[in-house]
Amino acid sequence: MSQMKEILVEDLKPGMRFDKPVYIDSSNMLVGANVSIKESDIKKLMKWGVASIETAGALVSTDADLKLEKRIETFHPVDVNAIVQNYNNLLRKRRNLIEVHRRACTEVEKVHSAIKTDQKFTTEGLEEALDGIIRLMGESSNIFLFLYGLDEGKNTHVVHSVNVTFYSILIGIALKYTPEKLGELGLATLLIDAGMLKIPPYIMSKQSNLTEQEFNLIRTHPLHGYRALKQLGQVSDAVAAVALQHHEQYDGRGYPRGLKGHEISEYAKVAAIADSYEAQISNRSYRKKQFFYHAMRNLLSSGVNKFDPVILKVFLSRMSVYPIGSLVRLNDNSTGIVVGSVPQKPMRPIVKLVFDEQGKRIPETKIVNLLEEISLYVVKALDEEEAGVNFLEVL
Repeated sequence: MSQMKEILVEDLKPGMRFDKPVYIDSSNMLVGANVSIKESDIKKLMKWGVASIETAGALVSTDADLKLEKRIETFHPVDVNAIVQNYNNLLRKRRNLIEVHRRACTEVEKVHSAIKTDQKFTTEGLEEALDGIIRLMGESSNIFLFLYGLDEGKNTHVVHSVNVTFYSILIGIALKYTPEKLGELGLATLLIDAGMLKIPPYIMSKQSNLTEQEFNLIRTHPLHGYRALKQLGQVSDAVAAVALQHHEQYDGRGYPRGLKGHEISEYAKVAAIADSYEAQISNRSYRKKQFFYHAMRNLLSSGVNKFDPVILKVFLSRMSVYPIGSLVRLNDNSTGIVVGSVPQKPMRPIVKLVFDEQGKRIPETKIVNLLEEISLYVVKALDEEEAGVNFLEVL
């Protein structure tokens, strides 16, 4: 028999549903299995002086989760020829991405310079640059592929903020955000690292392990960021909350305030996923960057409790287990690069072969659709060194 567990009434939220009945005591049921707890139920418990309730069930979702899921696009099987066509169109947009990215970096750097010196700033330039990002993502959601390597020799915080914005907009579009909400989300993520400007530079470039004192200083950056955005930029609460909350975790183990679940703003939950993924695929002073597949695998394995499960599912559906651009080895020993996938079959991507079974370079374009070539499958994801190629040269 399942163990009964106690839940404080003060922790209950309207819309919570458990997969087994919830009891006030051994003789009185509050709600049945998979029945949402109403605000009126919580008020009654408080009025009666009930401090806790019991259930043997697990929290399966809340009404807010259900509303969020309804906003997610319904995915349909995609024609493979269309995927290849989209990939070819994507390659032609690389120059556009570089121009839009450079413009955004320039505007973020201006704001960072103002914050460093405690000068007031406006967000007009950021918003104009953001329009370019949203437009580009709308034309080709896979354009993020060309973000890889754009951090080389540049201001890490600036580039990271811009890259996080691309991934956040990707999620926002999947959640069917209105243009206004995409604008708020994008502005918030462009400003996500504002608080890092108040952290001593030596800590950010340190290659050895941080001391406890240094790590505690890092943990103050969300508060610094929120304060700077409100005082110097006079941005909205919705935008500033992302700088404050993007290190909060869904299970309440994040910082700076230990918020959990629906206490965290939806924008911040989106940004947290984009922030974690982008950080892994970028070089840092203390480690080398991960390649796409490994970063996604780490995100999924560590994100069970850290991230909103619905939003994480959205990100996975958009990126796939093998994100576009992943280098993979097939079971016949050929090597290729993932050019697309169907969300319903994330383990069976569409692959452009680079090396054949004997390890010889394939000069022409040869596409393998693992949805149809059922005798073939991915046996290993590779980084550039393992594959023996430069990622950008074999796109």
